[in-house]
Amino acid sequence: MNAFNYQEYQALLSSRGMVGLDLETTGINRKIEYERPTSAAILEYSADLDNPEIIMNDKCRLPYHILPDAGALNITNINPLELMNEKLSLFELVSKIALYLKSHPEKIIATYNGASYDLVILRHSFFSSLYNPYMLSNASEDRIHIDLYNIAQAIYCFEPEKISFHKDVTGKLILKQALLAVANGIDPGDAHAAMDDVKVLLKLARLFETNTPNIFFSAIACGNKKRAISLMTKQLFFNYGDVKYKERLAVKRTPTFICQDPSYANNLVHFDLSYDPLDFIYFTAEEIATKINRKGSPFFTIKANGSPVILPAEFCTKNNLSQEEATERAETIQNNLSFKENVLLACDINSRKRAEWPRSAYPESQIYDQFIDNADRLLSEAFIETENLEKRIEIINQINDPRLIDFAKRIIAMEHSDCDPKIMMNFQEFESKRLLTDDAVPWRTLTAARKSLEAEEKKSTANNTILKATRDYYNLIEKEIRK
Repeated sequence: MNAFNYQEYQALLSSRGMVGLDLETTGINRKIEYERPTSAAILEYSADLDNPEIIMNDKCRLPYHILPDAGALNITNINPLELMNEKLSLFELVSKIALYLKSHPEKIIATYNGASYDLVILRHSFFSSLYNPYMLSNASEDRIHIDLYNIAQAIYCFEPEKISFHKDVTGKLILKQALLAVANGIDPGDAHAAMDDVKVLLKLARLFETNTPNIFFSAIACGNKKRAISLMTKQLFFNYGDVKYKERLAVKRTPTFICQDPSYANNLVHFDLSYDPLDFIYFTAEEIATKINRKGSPFFTIKANGSPVILPAEFCTKNNLSQEEATERAETIQNNLSFKENVLLACDINSRKRAEWPRSAYPESQIYDQFIDNADRLLSEAFIETENLEKRIEIINQINDPRLIDFAKRIIAMEHSDCDPKIMMNFQEFESKRLLTDDAVPWRTLTAARKSLEAEEKKSTANNTILKATRDYYNLIEKEIRK
């Protein structure tokens, strides 16, 4: 089995270049599709990381119906009253990000926890701004994204001596970006300010590249869904590490691929070769179904679209497995077709127990209900490319997708103060209903926003200046929508 040639991906990084990206947002809602950026920064990965090229460092005004959470504003130190004077609207900020990414598909994107947060926020922001929500997962463009949070987990599992890690007074590992930076002598700057956060994540990337090149370049090698699936399915076995969220314990695995979950193709099911296959290959499908993704089980899934770090086969020695033993165990699994069939059946058993995907009445929550067809995609692009109000109205009348029609009408009202009074009146009614309702809804209402403010005011970390401005902002918004 050939050793991993990280120099190939070192050359790829050199030829394509890399940027760091970070968003500050309106909050961490359990309904993440309703959160939007308040600021964004994109910086170039270069030799001088103290003074990197600044590609973007912008804040934006928010429409009234997208209320920021008081806790998010307190953490990011963003004054919402000052946001009202920003040059860019939310639509313009999202457009600026989208246009940069569209024009630079070759750039490797580095984030910290971006697979679970920043890129998800972008996907939903693109969707509601009529851009292709799957811009960053276009397989034909071979876009590459690496998540430094996932790389940090892999390092902690397999090469923990190569960098320093922060642990709290109880000895529990904490992988927050700022604390990881401080542990390794990196100034975190103004943590939770987008530009400083990007500077820090790029310095962490340099640390990982220097101290753990095999892990860092493995992340680039599997930097998109297509690449990750190829590496997981075309090797006899590989290695994978993650840190369990609650216990913060390192879990090292040496998986061999079994199948893609037929009910969810992003989930690839594996057998962990740390376990002896002979203890499991005679399990029935029903028995296997109860073991998938359970603690202490060899059956587990990896999300191909979650920026996993797929480590080379030779890392198995760091998991107390020789390559010979791992090879023998993997071959036992791969040669037992009836066992693999039972794992596939187990996936089907589990899929029938899952609740159906809930359908929402609100367009922001309908991103996964159906793909946008080509005709509507082209019309959306035409809408974005023109700033002429009449042409945008004409385009809306040709769009078939009701989600896109809804978003386009909002954009018209937000970006064209001279639009038809009826359009503006309907939009103002929409904003009023969104903010004043007492129903259980997935977005942040004025009532929910004020509750977040009350919670923050009780904390010892409260920034009184920001919280006072937040209270004034909420009051101003209510006054405007009740006119």
